[in-house]
Amino acid sequence: MIDSKSFFIKKLIAAFAAAAVFAVFAAGGLAGAEKTRDGVGMDISGFNSTTFSGDPVDGSIFAEAELTVINIWQRWCGPCWAEMPYFQQLHEYYSETPEADVRIWGALYYGDNPSTIQQAIDFVAEHGYTWSQMLMCDELLQVAAGGEDTEYVHIPQTLIVDRNGVVRAQVIGKVDSYEELAELVEYWLGVLGTEYSAGSGDVDGNGEVNVTDALLAMRCSMGIIEIADEAVLRGDMNFDGTITATDAILILREVLGVG
Repeated sequence: MIDSKSFFIKKLIAAFAAAAVFAVFAAGGLAGAEKTRDGVGMDISGFNSTTFSGDPVDGSIFAEAELTVINIWQRWCGPCWAEMPYFQQLHEYYSETPEADVRIWGALYYGDNPSTIQQAIDFVAEHGYTWSQMLMCDELLQVAAGGEDTEYVHIPQTLIVDRNGVVRAQVIGKVDSYEELAELVEYWLGVLGTEYSAGSGDVDGNGEVNVTDALLAMRCSMGIIEIADEAVLRGDMNFDGTITATDAILILREVLGVG
């Protein structure tokens, strides 16, 4: 049983400073891409745009998935063409494993030349790319430009966005392989999964909170059993860094619907 606040503090730092962790992670991968944190932390949950078919799309898409990947590309961009098969492969993989709850979106940067929009639509259809596509909007443009002069935007870019619409990672430049793209997504799924489950009360991690979780928390608080660090994080309802009888009671109240 972990009875020190240091574990929780470390987890909290890892969760809310994940971009810094990613910088270390990325040093070993995505070698061909330039990394930046300029857009990391920006909230794009209020964006509004349209899909390639003309339907409206907005920030509500982020709540539909644990993690959203946005690939910003341009019709006449060689590096964009080179990496697009990787995004198709990623889309196909997560379409077959929806429990992972990952969505892929393309965002077409067309600058001041809207005539390239139809060219891009035709390009996507010709190559059989089936992940969702939308047009670039002001919010995404601000992220892509790092909050600076939007007249100079490096393309392509890949954004990792959490379910609250906050940009958690930004890769500027071409992704070199499917494996590197998949590792990036899996890494952030782990980070976000830890954040989302913190204080949920789901001690055994089976996807639901019930009396068993309250009993596990109580037995842990009494020193009868030891549980894994991740389970401590899930069962620590009052975020004090440890599991106590208070957490067990809070979980039970959650189960009973009284608090």
